Amino acid sequence: MPRILALWLPNWPVQRLVRDQPELAGRAIVLYEQDARHGQRVKACSAAAEHQAVRPGMPLAEAQTLVMRPATEGNRTGRPAARESEPVAGDPLVASYDARRDQEALVALAEWCEQFSPLVGLDQADEPDTLLLDISGLAHLFGGEQALAQAVVTACRQQGLIVRVAIADTVSAAWGLARWSEVLAEDTGGATVVERLPVEALRLASRAVEQLHRLGIRRVGQLSRLPRASLAARFGESLLEQLDKLAGTVAEPIVAHHAREPLAVRWCFEQPTTHHETIEYVVGDLLSQLARRLLERGQGVLRLTCQLVCRSRPPLNIDISLFRPTTAPQHLLALAKLQLALVTLPEAVEEIRVRALTTAPREQRQGELFGESPRDQPAQLALLVERLSNRLGRERVLRAELLAEAQPELAYRYRPLAGESATSPSAAPPSPASSPAGMALPGPLLRPLRLFAPPQPIDVVGLALGGPPAMFHYQRRRHRVARCFGPERIETGWWRGESCRRDYYRVETEEGSRWWLFRRLQDQCWFLHGVFD
Repeated sequence: MPRILALWLPNWPVQRLVRDQPELAGRAIVLYEQDARHGQRVKACSAAAEHQAVRPGMPLAEAQTLVMRPATEGNRTGRPAARESEPVAGDPLVASYDARRDQEALVALAEWCEQFSPLVGLDQADEPDTLLLDISGLAHLFGGEQALAQAVVTACRQQGLIVRVAIADTVSAAWGLARWSEVLAEDTGGATVVERLPVEALRLASRAVEQLHRLGIRRVGQLSRLPRASLAARFGESLLEQLDKLAGTVAEPIVAHHAREPLAVRWCFEQPTTHHETIEYVVGDLLSQLARRLLERGQGVLRLTCQLVCRSRPPLNIDISLFRPTTAPQHLLALAKLQLALVTLPEAVEEIRVRALTTAPREQRQGELFGESPRDQPAQLALLVERLSNRLGRERVLRAELLAEAQPELAYRYRPLAGESATSPSAAPPSPASSPAGMALPGPLLRPLRLFAPPQPIDVVGLALGGPPAMFHYQRRRHRVARCFGPERIETGWWRGESCRRDYYRVETEEGSRWWLFRRLQDQCWFLHGVFD
């Protein structure tokens, strides 16, 4: 008899986000998506956001109002507001829901779960959040089904995941029991486990579930006692099919997920060695093997790690990051040697492992027929970036990335130049300070390329109180304003700490220079923030 283990990850979008960024734990998180009819709606939210009355399906604007309310106001649930002296977990995070990244993370988790079963599949839903493991004939290897289920739960907890598992004879029964196992504790007059499940366990359309509820049918057992012909006439054949799958009279196979062969190679020494030339030779051979496998897939490596495994010490990790995807083993070896020269071996190395962490499609370019190609310049830049990143560390060679943020000082962040793909799925989600999706970045005519950090205080003479500037003094010089554009009001929310309330003006002086000034509305002080080149 087949036995199926269902592993359900409650609130998977939020769990995945917190697992990737542990600093978000305990914070109010709201993930939203664009609805064609109703605009931006909440897709999922954390427990802290639910505590503030946020619920999936509500408008995003209402959810933002709830999670960004001052701590002294309380909330709609009637719970007392936190006192100012109580610790705050952090600012709320409002971000766009990314179904693709959730799917990729679930696929990676399915590959990891193959340690418990050779047949692992994803729930066949539009947005799956459950893994299905065929454990038929495997439970005795773990000491029984209960021990196997506990081993799965324990391993997932060590990965920072909250899961609920159930084991049953069918996929549908295991899927339903993982979600509604608490109904087993209720006294339902001797009904079987399957009969106690709510009708939602049949995975019907929401409209069909609502119709069943209006008829007073809330459990599977109530449906199974009704005539099948009447059910088919009223709700269609799909309901009978789901009932048969639950009972096991209709087969529901697991769509197997087969893990791709990992891009990793290793070498075990017969006798551990501390000889640097030997280690470099083996690393070069492993890089050549990895390059051949990358060529077969049409991929180039952007980031890889090389582990030197010692017997009684933690492995020494060498991280190699690249600016452009490559499969050239000699180039990779040259970058590896930059770091190997700085490594002091605590003891003899008995194993070397090389694994590709980030890959991307290789660039195919046609060579030039005559003369030197200007395309050599990007290659030289890539070589410089890669050498600096692997000598100094990838976190020290950075590029600025613009953000759709109203406050100019926060409209950028730094990202490593090497080791990341331009469309890497591991890219961090928008920061809590970033504005909602859809906000366009200002053009070069609206924002100067040079900003002063911090903004420089200046003396301004205005034509009228609260009006535009007519003249200002900067560096002991007087600048008369010939033309002025503005004001542009920039104001940030109080939930981000100290508020920012400014009126910005783009001014052109009589000498022809263009400046970016603002008046701070709290105290009417003027500042010079940038210069248009």
